[in-house]
Amino acid sequence: MKYRTLGRTGLRVSVIGLGTMVHAGHFGPMKDSESLSAIDAALELGVNFIDTSDAYGAGYSESLLGKALRGRRDKVILATKGGNVMAGPNRGKRNFAPDYIDGVLHESLERLQTDYVDLYQLHNPTVDVIEHGEVWGVLERRKQEGKIRHYGVSINTMEEGIAAVKTGRSDTIQVEYNLLTQEAAEKIFPLAQEANVGIIARVPLRRGVLTGKMTQADESRFQGEDVRARSFKGEAFAKELAKAEQLRFLVHGPAKTLGQAAIAFCIAHPAVSVTIAGARNDKQMRENAAAGDVTIPNEDLARVADLWRRGFAA
Repeated sequence: MKYRTLGRTGLRVSVIGLGTMVHAGHFGPMKDSESLSAIDAALELGVNFIDTSDAYGAGYSESLLGKALRGRRDKVILATKGGNVMAGPNRGKRNFAPDYIDGVLHESLERLQTDYVDLYQLHNPTVDVIEHGEVWGVLERRKQEGKIRHYGVSINTMEEGIAAVKTGRSDTIQVEYNLLTQEAAEKIFPLAQEANVGIIARVPLRRGVLTGKMTQADESRFQGEDVRARSFKGEAFAKELAKAEQLRFLVHGPAKTLGQAAIAFCIAHPAVSVTIAGARNDKQMRENAAAGDVTIPNEDLARVADLWRRGFAA
């Protein structure tokens, strides 16, 4: 496993991390035994960065991770997030009020069975919160107490990322970056590199589209709480699959699958310290981790950039 420094935090993180949204059942039913096997495999393979959130299963993912890391907490750089209300009358809303974030931070620590987290991230704050929110004072106080070592943001828009860099408060930015979503490389990464802000690339497999294993028939199994039920439908889903097909030229040499090539693409950018693909089980974790040793040739990277700029038009 290769390691990089996560911006100005100084943390040495594995280039391949583990995202745990899948373990809360947001991508279809899960068995705890499979989730635990993925976490065990991650640690065995040298993966030391694990990302979670209080929003994943309304804390379920954090609780599962707390049990899995019992006695092994020192082997992991642990990141979690807060700000999305997942229970009660305000479910589905966001809250970045200082008292609210302070409360859910402590609840996360309890579920994770730890005295501190290495990275605490505001989960999709607005530009106004990033620029003017009083919540930053709470995060700094908890940092001084040792309950969090560093803090940052997980964002949805380029404007939020630019604001996060310019205000200077965020040590890290977590942003979607993959073969089909490359805006961050143009609009955020150069600013982050100049400011030494660490980049965490999320959704490297585009919810499974970039594994190369999906077909239109999979649409029927995206039901209920599966996050793909909202967007992986009809023509929109077909277009995503068609784009993925255009990227199969990346599968050669050490890249044995499109999924491995997709993960390797993320860490090919020097601004990215770690990418956090989910893994349902130990088999998927091993395939993901192997992508850390895959180098995408420059000519392939150029072709990918050209495809994206043309909107994958024929």
